[in-house]
Amino acid sequence: MQINFILTLFIIFSGLFFSTKDNKHNRGIYIIVCCAILLLVAALRSPDWFTDRYGLDTLGYKNYFESTLNQGWKEILSIISQHYSSINFDIGFTILNIILGWFTDSFYLFSLFADLLFFIPLGIILYRYSTNIYQLIFAFIFYLALIQVFLLAGARQIYAIGFDMMAFLCVIDRKRWLTIIFFLLGVSIHLSSLLFLIPLLMIWFNVKPQTLKLIHVICFILFPLILLSPNQFILLLSAASGSERYANYGLGEISGGASTFIFLIEALSLLCLIAIRTSDLKKNTTLRSFYVMVPLFTIFAPLVRGNGAMIRTSLYYHLYLMLLVPFAIDYLCKKDTRLLANYVAIIALAYFALKGGSSEYYFFWQI
Repeated sequence: MQINFILTLFIIFSGLFFSTKDNKHNRGIYIIVCCAILLLVAALRSPDWFTDRYGLDTLGYKNYFESTLNQGWKEILSIISQHYSSINFDIGFTILNIILGWFTDSFYLFSLFADLLFFIPLGIILYRYSTNIYQLIFAFIFYLALIQVFLLAGARQIYAIGFDMMAFLCVIDRKRWLTIIFFLLGVSIHLSSLLFLIPLLMIWFNVKPQTLKLIHVICFILFPLILLSPNQFILLLSAASGSERYANYGLGEISGGASTFIFLIEALSLLCLIAIRTSDLKKNTTLRSFYVMVPLFTIFAPLVRGNGAMIRTSLYYHLYLMLLVPFAIDYLCKKDTRLLANYVAIIALAYFALKGGSSEYYFFWQI
């Protein structure tokens, strides 16, 4: 089944349907409908086929979930008491498996409930900060092009990113204790979630727009250097994290490639740099909170050239392009050309979504 083709048509035509009366209520319904469809696609995929097709450990996650069934509080306390690095998965992910295993022994129902940790905060962000349906159409097509494969893989990092999105919402609202709690929950599920501390601190301490722009320019200048020596930067990150488990990403040959991904991310970074001015960031504090992600994915995206798995580090930041690009279009274009610019952006991104390798799809009962 060519799932991306079907989903692209659904997202665009249902979006056009709701655009006939573009208001907050209809945007909310559209977000719920699209998130529900994407949630079902992510949770009901065949783990065997995706493991074989992409070399992803989906089947390993299924086997791990089934191994945690019938465990209780005694086992949870035992896991917590162990040294953090002595278990195969991060503690939070293990506990999540055990707790959801109390309610179901089906891996697919587990995926359905666990994936809500991603889709609920994503839906909240899209509902709260989008201003028209076309922004949402772009956001969901962006999901198909650059995010969906992680949901299909069942990657536990997605659950960590869900908690990070909640931390992002809380730090904007100045709910600092909740920010800390959600951030730590994310780290407990996937250690790489520590990377999200950088934007949280930048928002927390209210980095000035001029400084933010300067950081972006510096990162853009450093981009070619990172592109030429990504493995050295990966090793530096591993040393900074205090964990050797990520050092292997920087020790292999430069085989990541992914030139299309790098070009797309850097082109969108340049769009944000040109379209969103310092004066815009001064007037709109919410825009500033989103913009802190731009210099970060600018510098992290080229790491994919060293190892394809490093797309996971950039994902913590480039996820927010779902709305950053529509924001940039609004600031760059005049009112009478914005609609056309949105159509062009949607069509261009739909091309990448349909070109991607995740378009073929099987439900778990098909294979």
